Amino acid sequence: MAKVALLIGVSEYEPGLNPLPAAIKDVEAMEQVLLHPEMGGFAEADIMVLKNPQRQDMEEAIENLFAHRQKDDLSQTKQLR
Repeated sequence: MAKVALLIGVSEYEPGLNPLPAAIKDVEAMEQVLLHPEMGGFAEADIMVLKNPQRQDMEEAIENLFAHRQKDDLSQTKQLR
């Protein structure tokens, strides 16, 4: 069973919408929880973090995350906004 995670933090938006700087900090905090051996137990190489990605980069990362998964794999996707 593989344990993989994709964390996406979006804090910057188009003009007229307020930025959400905490989204990036939340993604960084979640990464630390997943890396902690007694909480998440994820390997660093199995966590991908995207901060304010372009839409295409985000879509490709999500597609790649699920393209190589097996039925019993543990996949975590979290998008913070």
